This record gives sequence, structure tokens and C-alpha cells, in this order.
Amino acid sequence: MSMDRHNMRDVTESCRIRIDKDGRWYYQDAEIINPMVLEAFCNALEQDEDGRYRIVMNQELCYLEVEDTPFVVASLRGEPETGLHVLLNTCGIHELNPKTLSIGEGNVMYCTLENGMRVRFSRAAYYMLARMMEEDEQGNVTLSTRDGVFHIYP
Repeated sequence: MSMDRHNMRDVTESCRIRIDKDGRWYYQDAEIINPMVLEAFCNALEQDEDGRYRIVMNQELCYLEVEDTPFVVASLRGEPETGLHVLLNTCGIHELNPKTLSIGEGNVMYCTLENGMRVRFSRAAYYMLARMMEEDEQGNVTLSTRDGVFHIYP
């Protein structure tokens, strides 16, 4: 269901919500720790046509300041032979598609979820995945899974 976003009230100036690179949410510089509030905001989060993140609720929208990605991979589940899943900081679990893995600036690992959202790996999740990766004869980093061998590129 698509709502007309042009007729919504923009409350960005007063809501001042930001997400740091570790996936922690802040309202006016105070960390949001209430799980029900976080879940409501996560469910209302979307990207606009310019790639900016916003929360849309009750005919209002609030653009967020996002340091890197709004969601962070906190942990991994499964094995390469049987299938890997990422556990997000929001407790959501998603299948890991190894084709979407990439290495960003500062050797930060990213993947893309099935809905097109790019997510950043926490240091702990990165190290979990790194133990499963190998380097081939040409020095390329690879991940071998039940679906094949995947090169991980910057």
C-alpha cells in the first residue's frame, strides 16, 4: 500500500532522531532503549527515492541522520554448508546472500538484505564470518557455501 508522502507533515526539525554506526538509535541525543519504541520506529523506517532514511507514522514523516546504515548485523546463525543467517541489532533474522557481501572503507563488511536494505556487520559478526572465509591462490577473499564459492570484493 503506497501512501502519498507529499501531503504528509515533515516533523524532522522537532524529532531529531539519529542512528550511529553501531546501530544505536538516539532521540535528541538520548539513546532510545525502550524495545517497543525501537520496534515501532524500525517498522516505520523507509528509504526515499534519494536514499535518505525516514520514519513515516500517523501522516507525519521524520528524516533521520544515519551515520552509516540503520541496521547492523549483530551475529550470524548457521553454517556455510547448511545456510547462513544474519541476526540484526533489531533482532530480525534474515538469510545471508553471499553474493551481496562487500568490504567497505576501513575493512567494514556489508551485505544487502532481500528488501534491498544495506546493513553493516558489527566487529563481532565480522570476525564470525571471517573465520569462515578463505584466501585463494590469487589473494582473493572467498566464502564457500552450499551454493558455491563467492568472492568478496571491496
